[in-house]
Amino acid sequence: EPGVEFTVGAFRITPFRVNHSIPGGVGYVIRHARGTIVHTGDFKFDHTPPDGVRADLGLIAQAGREGVDFLLSDSTRAEREGYTLSEATVGESLRQLIGEAQGRVIMATFASNIGRVQQAIDAAAEHGRKVVLIGRSMEQNAAIATELGYLDGRAGPVVRHDQLESIDPSTLMVVTTGSQGEPMSGLTRMSNRDHRNITIVPGDTVILSASPIPGNEEAVARTIDNLFKEGAMVHYEPITHCHVSGHGSREELKLMLGLAKPRHFIPVHGEYRMLVQHALLAEGAGVAVDRIFVLQNGQVVEFDGQRARLAGSVPAGAVLVDGMAAVDGVDGVILRDRRALAMDGVVTVALTVAAATGRPVSGPDLTGRGFLSDPDDPVMEEARVHLAKALEQTGEGQRAEPGYLKSKIHDVLSRFFYEKTHRRPMILPIVLEV
Repeated sequence: EPGVEFTVGAFRITPFRVNHSIPGGVGYVIRHARGTIVHTGDFKFDHTPPDGVRADLGLIAQAGREGVDFLLSDSTRAEREGYTLSEATVGESLRQLIGEAQGRVIMATFASNIGRVQQAIDAAAEHGRKVVLIGRSMEQNAAIATELGYLDGRAGPVVRHDQLESIDPSTLMVVTTGSQGEPMSGLTRMSNRDHRNITIVPGDTVILSASPIPGNEEAVARTIDNLFKEGAMVHYEPITHCHVSGHGSREELKLMLGLAKPRHFIPVHGEYRMLVQHALLAEGAGVAVDRIFVLQNGQVVEFDGQRARLAGSVPAGAVLVDGMAAVDGVDGVILRDRRALAMDGVVTVALTVAAATGRPVSGPDLTGRGFLSDPDDPVMEEARVHLAKALEQTGEGQRAEPGYLKSKIHDVLSRFFYEKTHRRPMILPIVLEV
């Protein structure tokens, strides 16, 4: 509960309200015998939020007066001048776009952005439209938000999927997932003619009420292209105002710094360049340069109650799930091998040798997968002949060990295939002694 202190071990923690694109967003004042930390979480200062709940500036300022040793603050929009627009401005745009639409309206947004979903329901109700929520996460989040009182679906009214066919498209609004071009999401499936309930038709109006997260730009652009190809009219930022960020811009970041008055500053939540820009803002706000820490994941800052310093690092990074196992980090042997397989394929080599002499008695037999587009490509036969000749010259008069033969096969074929194809397939030698 915002403003109500609770205890975790040696830490006394007080949540404070912030505005964000999820309901009930909070930051934390964390007190310990050695000092006080303020962690903003994701935030902006919205003075006209749709739910009427403003950020608790007074509680942040009170912590600043008592003394804040560290401020850890959201850096997502540290490159953006001014203030982030209020969420209420999106509601005005939605009402206008829905009012102008002649046919069906489809809006995609984050399933967690309950305030945006509520504004869509309210705008649809103003224009006499029924609302259908599509997408597993959208439906689940809406159900939970309704149960907790964050979402009022009665104004819509919100109807079930099985009523879609009976509703006139001109009186229907669909709210779905897929604002980031996710392959299995509702809007992406619709754009690919792969959705079981919705088929895009000329006359549809699609509102993409989100901005691409860095890295998703190509997927989002592809979805928009496909929607246009199906005949829909697509509204998206920056062409049409239909989204605002849930993160504060530079003036809001300055306000947070001014309220908290931290002795030390650590920018968090953003690309490294955003952390640097936020650090420069903190320097301009009066935080000493030697008390600002721009960190990479895993780096440790140690504080003794007076001064802070870098103190090494701990393991950090992506942990990938592979079946029932976890792969720690992205540079492991498994991933390296899979990248090689994906890029150049694999060639397996089966060779049978005499146990007594190490001389070939059968093979070599070569099989390629993901390497050459034509399984009967003459390059494979040339490689087999070339390898056979190389093996005939191996250790005449001496017994060739299997380990040596495997190494020889790998080296000979790697050079041969690169000379012929400029590719380096993974070579898997199998040597059987008889």
